[in-house]
Amino acid sequence: MRRLLDMAEEEIAERLREGSRLAVEALSMALREEAKAGEIREVASKLRRLHDEVSDLVMEAVARYAPVATDLRFLKSALFVSYDLYRIARYAYDVASVTEKLGGGCWSKRVETTGGTVKEMVAKAVDMFLSRDVSALEEVERLDDEVVDKSYEEALLDVLKGADRCKVVETVVMRLLERASDHAVYIAGHAYYLVTGQTRN
Repeated sequence: MRRLLDMAEEEIAERLREGSRLAVEALSMALREEAKAGEIREVASKLRRLHDEVSDLVMEAVARYAPVATDLRFLKSALFVSYDLYRIARYAYDVASVTEKLGGGCWSKRVETTGGTVKEMVAKAVDMFLSRDVSALEEVERLDDEVVDKSYEEALLDVLKGADRCKVVETVVMRLLERASDHAVYIAGHAYYLVTGQTRN
């Protein structure tokens, strides 16, 4: 019985590894100068289907093996993690949509740097969850507060000083990256819950 549950959890973990790869890929695609929203939407759709697969696997594991304690926390949290990865890809799609419609020629160093940070956060957060090692938790939270949120606030202040098309695009994109960053923090919080049984305040 225990071995079968382990196999079910490993199958779910494999889906989450793939989900992490796809979410980071979607962000990378969105941050290109010639981003194609349609291509990123396809990646987001894959993540939506992956979330549905994880949901089915979780329900089957709960029904067949009656998991408790850490096993049950893993299954519960995996549902949230797979959804967070989907949301990150949707924000990547929104970034590409904005830049396709409004942002031609509006390359931004701030967007490039912040986007790189968000990709790093996503990868770290999923790795924390799958390895059940929360040693990077404070680093993920720090990047959210000190890099992503701060950069978004700076973009807001800049656009208030004088708005042009590129500043408006940058501010909208920074807001979307800030939301994606929040989902990386949520995933890190799920890792903390999995390991400790407590929610992160």
